[in-house]
Amino acid sequence: MRALLLVLLAATAWTAWYWSRFPGRWIFTFSAKYADERAQLADCRRNLREVDKTAARTEKSARDRANAEETKYQQDIQALEHEIEGLLHPGLGRHLKGPIGEITLYEHGVKVAGRTKPIPLAGLQVQFRSGPNHVIDLVEPSRRIHRAKYPLRRPPDNEETPFFTEEQLSDFAVEIQNAAADEDEFRTHRKVRLPRARQELDKAEKNTASRDAALKNLERVCAQQKRDPRRKEALAALEVRRDRWQELTGKRPPQ
Repeated sequence: MRALLLVLLAATAWTAWYWSRFPGRWIFTFSAKYADERAQLADCRRNLREVDKTAARTEKSARDRANAEETKYQQDIQALEHEIEGLLHPGLGRHLKGPIGEITLYEHGVKVAGRTKPIPLAGLQVQFRSGPNHVIDLVEPSRRIHRAKYPLRRPPDNEETPFFTEEQLSDFAVEIQNAAADEDEFRTHRKVRLPRARQELDKAEKNTASRDAALKNLERVCAQQKRDPRRKEALAALEVRRDRWQELTGKRPPQ
């Protein structure tokens, strides 16, 4: 029963749609007598639709190319701008390790607990030694020293307190020193790369030839579609058939 109901609903919907395409009395819409009239109207509609589809595909291809060139142009510029910004203002960079006690190591700096500003890695010297405590000294190029102390053994009454062995702290000191060496290399690289990146950015901003050509091609394609005689002919033929149908039925059919 439900399947029959669905079939009836579908048939009703199709009939309503078909009638809207060929409006008028039942005889004009469904009888064999006017089948040729309906076929000619349908053919004209189909021809116009095919012309429009071809035009839409052509315009879409040109628009896609223009959009792709614009995207590439913007991406090239943004990539260079991002690189320059990273060279000029690298910030702390990636988190590398820590906190190990008071010290947290980043790609371009070290944070020390209780100090508001991070310590730059450039030129930093790191010293590790053991005595009454394990000690890591961070020595800036200005000779300012930042000292972090670590107990030799874990407090017996507090198993939850973070504790670091001598080997762990010695390895950490080496990691900080290596990060400082990497930072020195980064700054040497920056001196060389920054002026080149700025030149490349200036060149990229001026390199609009491909983008401009794609935009001009899109404008040309759109103008051609508006002047396309095939659409005018297809539309004119359809209008003749619509006029004819209106003469027969008193109802003007849609395009």
